Amino acid sequence: MLGWRSKIFLIFLFGFKVGFAQIRFVDDETQLSVPALNIYHEKGTLIGFTDKDGVLRFLAGTEKYQTLPLSITVQHISYEDATYNLKDLHGEQVYMLNPRTNSIEDIIIQAKPKEIIVLKGYFRSLETFDLQHKYFADGLMEFYIPVGKGKPKYRLLDYRVFRDSNVVQDYDAKMGPFFQIARVAELHVDALPKRLMSYQVEDQERYRSRLLKDGIEVGHITTRKEDGLQMYIDLVLPDTVKKEKIFRLEALIKNEVHVERYSSSNVAAVSYADLQSTYQNLVGSIKRKKELGHVPYEGLNEFYVLERSFISLEEYKTFEKELIRSIYKTPEKSRYSQKYWENLDEFHIPSVQSGLAEKLGKTLKLVE
Repeated sequence: MLGWRSKIFLIFLFGFKVGFAQIRFVDDETQLSVPALNIYHEKGTLIGFTDKDGVLRFLAGTEKYQTLPLSITVQHISYEDATYNLKDLHGEQVYMLNPRTNSIEDIIIQAKPKEIIVLKGYFRSLETFDLQHKYFADGLMEFYIPVGKGKPKYRLLDYRVFRDSNVVQDYDAKMGPFFQIARVAELHVDALPKRLMSYQVEDQERYRSRLLKDGIEVGHITTRKEDGLQMYIDLVLPDTVKKEKIFRLEALIKNEVHVERYSSSNVAAVSYADLQSTYQNLVGSIKRKKELGHVPYEGLNEFYVLERSFISLEEYKTFEKELIRSIYKTPEKSRYSQKYWENLDEFHIPSVQSGLAEKLGKTLKLVE
């Protein structure tokens, strides 16, 4: 199996393309830039994202979707969804986003000893190939995270799986069966404070500190007592790509963005017990046949915490063998007993983007 990871870096400019202007998105309260904002065309196609400066970057190959007037919907784990009609792609433009109210209560069931953190929540996974929706899944799941040593594991509870058979067929013909991306968000073995030790942290402006790798800015930490903490990081250095190769299949990764949101604003002591949501996005291209060249390929995973609790290690070991460790494991068929997707607004979780939602059950068929 080929994952989206490598230590090989190449200077190779591709992937995102800036529009004709700096179309920038900022927080309406703090005026700070909003990175990792998904930009959707009105038909549901993912056509771009915002970079660390909140500037819109169109995905390569989306020129046909950039005709004016351009209606876009923007979505982010920390902000309310919004729709804009862009009548001009020239000149500086700034759009304000309203922070999303955090209504997920800290439901913590006390148990002693607190050896395993249990996070129950809603997950969402989207895969696109050649700018077409190939795979979509969402549902309820539980993460089990050892407080000490040990890799997080999970189990799926209720979930839906959708596939576009035409895109799957096109993908299989061009790429074969060797490549797979994550189907759920990855929770790292190390908590955030330990991971941040690999970066230099510099104060930049009020509420925000820069994260640097070898002197190059790769992300930032935003903290406000009333909002908690949010970490944004791109695991691919600016103006480089990661390259992976297995047999004849080659993957080039332009962006590998992670956003984590916590209820605590104490950077030094924050843990997965404080996690509210996480967003992970991979943007790149893959090639198997030389004559076809590189084909755009994206994967997006989100997880929103609904309940938190603790269990003992002894209790955990009674069912640990039933849990899943690999984030690449794909559920083959849908399995649900409740229509959980109808209650997302209740928890202030972004709804499925309208254009994408219209394809569910149509071009994206439910796998039963």
